[in-house]
Amino acid sequence: MIAAAVLGSSANAQEDPSALVRAMEGATTCVLAAGKKGADRSKFDGSAEWEKQDDGSYLAAKGLPVKVTFPADPDGISRICVVEATLPSQNQQKQMRTAFEALLKKKPIEQKDSLVWMFGGGSNARGLQFFTDKMSDQPKIRLIGAAF
Repeated sequence: MIAAAVLGSSANAQEDPSALVRAMEGATTCVLAAGKKGADRSKFDGSAEWEKQDDGSYLAAKGLPVKVTFPADPDGISRICVVEATLPSQNQQKQMRTAFEALLKKKPIEQKDSLVWMFGGGSNARGLQFFTDKMSDQPKIRLIGAAF
């Protein structure tokens, strides 16, 4: 809901924004789910928007090309949350960046192949890393939510 509100009418009417919106919702949920002692998967469990898979990942409902995973650290604990999605166009990837800037009320730290937003502080410091795909017509993106 938040992503749809932030995007508003900026989404191109000829492109379905469903994957973009679901990826943004997944990413914001991932940031909240990430934890230093372990990620909270319950934020995806029982949601009509996500279908739990046998491997512990979640696929977006309605066949949208969005997947959420909780990769484990070497000690076996999953602390981060990752969203992988395929967007219909480079334009939607640009819209996603703009929407995150509006939602998070700040510009990202630009790295060679990703954008990073840091927010919160102290025991509630969190981050969102957005790996973009500048080469594909239908960009395959990755978003990582983390707590520090």
